[in-house]
This record gives sequence, C-alpha cells and structure tokens, in this order.
Amino acid sequence: MVRKFLMIILGFFIISSSFLQVSSAILPGEIYEDSVVLTYRNVTVYAPAVAETDNGYVGVLSTITVTIQSNGSRRVFVDTLPLTQIDMQGSARLSVKVASALVKNDDRCKINPDEYDYFFVVRTSAPIIGGPSAGGVMTAAVVSLLEKWTMDNTTVMTGMINPDGSIGPIGGILQKIDAAYSAGATRFLLPKGQMTYTEMITETTTENGWTQTVSKPVTRNVAEYALDNYGIEAVEVEDINDALLYFTGWEFPAAESNGSITTEDYINSMKPLATNLLDNARTSYTNASDSFDNSTIPNSWPDYYKNQVTDFLNNAHERLIDSENWYEQESYYTSTSKSFQSLIDSHFVTYACNYFSVDDKQGYVGSLLDEARKFHSNKSSLAKNAEVNGSISLQCVGAAQKRASDADSYLSDAESSYQNGDYLTALYKISYAMQRSESIEWWLGISSYFNDTGDITADELKALAGEYIEDAQQAVVYSGVILEEMGRSSSYLDDAEGLLELARNDKENGYPAAAFFEALEALVKANLALEIVDGVDEDKIERAQESASSSIAESRNRGVEPVLAVSYYEYAQSLVNESSIDVAMVYYKYSGIIAGALGFTSTCGGQSSRYIGVPPKISVSPWDRGAVKYLEYYIFFVIVGGIGGVGLGILIGVASSKKSEYKTKSKKYKQRSIDDYYKKQRQYFSEDEIPPKYKGLLQKKQIR
Repeated sequence: MVRKFLMIILGFFIISSSFLQVSSAILPGEIYEDSVVLTYRNVTVYAPAVAETDNGYVGVLSTITVTIQSNGSRRVFVDTLPLTQIDMQGSARLSVKVASALVKNDDRCKINPDEYDYFFVVRTSAPIIGGPSAGGVMTAAVVSLLEKWTMDNTTVMTGMINPDGSIGPIGGILQKIDAAYSAGATRFLLPKGQMTYTEMITETTTENGWTQTVSKPVTRNVAEYALDNYGIEAVEVEDINDALLYFTGWEFPAAESNGSITTEDYINSMKPLATNLLDNARTSYTNASDSFDNSTIPNSWPDYYKNQVTDFLNNAHERLIDSENWYEQESYYTSTSKSFQSLIDSHFVTYACNYFSVDDKQGYVGSLLDEARKFHSNKSSLAKNAEVNGSISLQCVGAAQKRASDADSYLSDAESSYQNGDYLTALYKISYAMQRSESIEWWLGISSYFNDTGDITADELKALAGEYIEDAQQAVVYSGVILEEMGRSSSYLDDAEGLLELARNDKENGYPAAAFFEALEALVKANLALEIVDGVDEDKIERAQESASSSIAESRNRGVEPVLAVSYYEYAQSLVNESSIDVAMVYYKYSGIIAGALGFTSTCGGQSSRYIGVPPKISVSPWDRGAVKYLEYYIFFVIVGGIGGVGLGILIGVASSKKSEYKTKSKKYKQRSIDDYYKKQRQYFSEDEIPPKYKGLLQKKQIR
C-alpha cells in the first residue's frame, strides 16, 4: 500500500515535469513514507522530428523528460502525447539496456541500473512523432542520470541507438536542423556517414533559340547548411560514447586493441575444422569427378543436362582451390566457407550422376529425401538441446541452430520440388540440407576451445531474442517509412523483413539462439538500407572495418571472446579482396554488431569513465551557478504541490519565487525556450525566423 502511494506521487512528479521549461540540469529528489525512500532524478531533452505539410516537410521539436527512480527493477514506462506512429517503447527499452551496460562496467559509478525504474514522458505539438530516431538522445539522457552528469542544453541530437551502442542512420536531417534552431541549439549531432545529402537542381538553358530544362542531383554538405543558415555546428557521432562527450564532456574509455583480430584460441578452434573440411572437399570432388567421367548424362535440346552438371563440377573445383588458398593464408573460417560450398556442388554432381543412371528416378530422389530427413532430425535435436550457459556457448549454439534452421528450410524446399517433379532441383536442395546439417556438430564442438563467460539462462535467452526481434522490427518499419519518403527501395530492407520473419519462427520452433543472431542481422540490413542507399564506397568500407575491429576489441575488454564476430570479420576481409564490397559491408557490420551486442549484454569486466574536457562551444547551465540552482527545484515543487492538491487532496502551501532568466550571449542567434515553442502552437517559426523555402506551409501533420 505504501509503495502504491509513493508511485502515485511519483507519477505526478514525472508528468508535471514535462510542463517545465526545458533544462539539462539533473533534478534530484526524494519521497519518504514510513521506512521507504524513493530517490529520483530527471532531465528533459529535445528530440527533433519531421512534419508533413501539403507542400513538403518541415522540422518540429518534441521534448522527452527522462526520470530514473530507485527501488525499481529496470522496468520501462513510456507516456506519449500524442501517440507515436512507430512504437517508442522499443527505443526506450533499448536505450535503458545500452545505458545500463555502460554504467555497469564503470568502476567509479556505484549505482546498479537494475535497481532503478525508468520513465519517459514525451510531448510534442504535432499529432504523431517517431521513436527510433530519438534512441540516441534517450540513451545519453539515461547514462547522464545514472552517472549524475549534467547535459548541455544547446546540443540537439538525432539518431537511432543500436544494441552495440552505435548510432544508426535516420532521415530528414535538414528539417531536423531547422527545428533545432527554434530551440536555440548551437550544436547538432547526427549519425556518422550522413554529413552529405543529395538535392535535385533544375537548370534552364537557351541555345540557338531552343530552351532546355534539366534536373540533376547535386551533393551538398550538412555542416555547411547548418552553419550558413543558423550558425549551428553539425557534428557526426559514431556511437553513444561520441554523443556523451558532446552532451556532457565525459566519455567511457575506448578499449585498447593490440591490432590482432584473430587470437591463438580462435586459430586453435578453427584450424582443425578447416583442415577436416578441406580434406572432405578434396575427397568429395575426386569422387564427383570420377562419377561424372563414367556417367551417361543426356545433353540435347531443350535440356542440356550434362552442360548444367559440368558447371556445378567446375564450381566445386573453383571453391576447392579458393579454400586451399585461404587455408594457406590462415583465414580458416573463410576456408571452411569455401570448402562448404565445394562440398554442396560436388555432392550434387554425384547425386545427379546416380540419378541419370537409375531407372526409378522418382524412387531414387525420394529415398535420398528420406535419408536427409532422418539425418537432419538427429543433428537438429543436438542443436535444440544444446545448453547456453554464457557468451561463448551462445555464439556456438546460435551458429549451430542457424544451420539447423537453414537445413529445415532447404528440406522443405526439396520436398516441394520433389512433389512438383523437379527432381534435379530437389537433389541440389538435399545436398545443401545435408551439408548444413553436418555442420551443426562442428559449431557445437568449437565452444570446447574457449572458457565460457557470463551466465545466461534459457528463459533469459528467449527474452533477449524477443527484445532484439522487436528492436529489429522498429528499424525495419522506420527504414521503410524513410525510403518511401525518398522514393527509393532497397534489397537490404527486403532481406531484413525475411530475416525478421525467420527470427520469429526460429524463436517459436526451439532455436532461440539462432533467433537472437537473426534479429541482429535483420537490424544490420535495415540500417544498411538507409546508410548505403547511394551505394558502397571505400570510405564506408574502411569505416565499417574500423568499427567492427573496435567492437571486437571492446568485447574482449569486457571479458567476452566474440568468436562468431571474428569469423565474420575474417570473411568480410576475404570478400574485399575478391572485390565483393557490397557483401563485405554486410559482414563487417554484422561482425561489429555481434561483438557489440555480446559486450553490452555481458556484465563481465569493469572500466572507469574519465573526464577529458568539454568540447568548444558547450555552455554551462545557469542552474549550476551558486544558490540560484535551487530556484528551479523550488518552482518544480510549487507546481507539483498544486497538482497534488487537486489529485490527492493533500494541501501543500504554495510559495512564490522570483525566477531569474538566463540569456545566451549571442549577437546573431537568439535562444528560445520550450514555452515559446508551445505558445506558437502550430507555427513552428516566427515570421522573421522561418526559412524562405518553408514560408506559407500550413496544415502540418508529423510523420516521425
């Protein structure tokens, strides 16, 4: 009963705080009832968004008041007004997860984030706001509250938060900068790699009496737009650590990397597997070649079967040579991948040769299909029953379950092809499923080379997979909205949607570890749909490589060996060497997010935050200057007292105070408060402030 009473009071405190002028000062407080004490702190930040009008898009601002309360259990509460188009609960939950992981590994912070509850009160003047693009600033706010760091109130940020702490891409950057100006921002933080934008320019030329109008894309710079129009400094941030530096002047120390991605344990675990697979691939190719030489495969119009089988045999040989080359370079995961591809093709050649040599072709394929089902049933049961005890077994079991799930899918396709009389296709699907099933035990055995770290129960794994599935769902929906606005499409978004569906199915079908990693891959591809909508270049590849390398080092610094992330990093490097940079980009990103998610999921290790100095142009809140800092608290409790008297019947004497005003020293740019912003109602800029290209825009409806 006491706790319910305290929660009611706290609810009034939190909701009423959203009506105060925006401030980045952390507001502490305590509520006493008998022997129970609830301690809370809150901070209010801006979250820029974009509103749709009849003539285009304009920027608008929302305020997010974040409150942390002691005696909690890491529950997350979100109150939005109006309701959001894209679920903001997921972004709020993920921001708490990432912030908690950072704080847990900070030796100087004695707070346990799991013993707090988290409240997010979101207010905007427009009917709909978006959640994902506010994830970064919400994470920064939660970290600041837990660490008791003061946030700069002239910095505004946009960007998604990913499970590894990286900042994901967003849309509508220019419009959001317009909105940031209305709050007097002097610095605008945006995701790394989004400093340029494309603008369509129309040119009209007249020559020899002929007039020609041509529209062409022109690349512009976001920093120049922000500085030239508003005097705002635009800064790219790659992860939450970068954002915290600009918001608070604090950051968590980056992990030191020794420059080596592979370790002795990794090599010891992968080399035997690569050796075994390479030997199998050699034997299988030799057998396939012999079978082909002795076969009588027809080769006449319209089906040149022998030519088709020849192509598969050649592919098997090429992949075998690739495997041998990568093995010599000690790229053992890449070697195993090439051996795996060679094995599939060579086994198919053997199956095809046997198929054309028997009279009962349907019976032959049917018997192979039955054999594959039994083989897969035995192997998949190993994956389903494998225990996940820590981060190493999570990765190995996840890889094994992923292969079991793939084999399920290929066997289902083989069954369909068989029923439709497409026997050769069925044979290839059977070959793939058999090899995928064979690899299940390989991955389960790799965990024996490492010491497992952390502690993950079966229920925790299912919950974790469910959370990441929802995070990926948000990213998929958000990317779809932005791409639609841009009039663009992306195969990465289609892939992400497929992976998301697969993750949901695998979670329900007894493969929760596979679902965990499939959700991460879906998140990666949903982000890439926006990040590389204009293609992949060397700069993006280099940045993805460096980010993945840093995440691997950070994971190890937290006491987690990211064996799966290292494998994909190695494979990405081989793809770069083969000039497959688009696919390499996916694997670098996937490697990085796996390493990051493992590190942020773990509670191992420990590191200390350190103050390295506030970057230039950051302003100090007036509430930190002497006794005046208590004035805001005084006003806060006066308002709450009034509300409490109406809601609870508790009469609190109302005191009056004189409010001091703080004016930003600027000759050209005037800082405005959220009160001014709300007074404008549906007018986002005054007549002398609105950019020329937005004048006359009415009937605003926010879309994200």
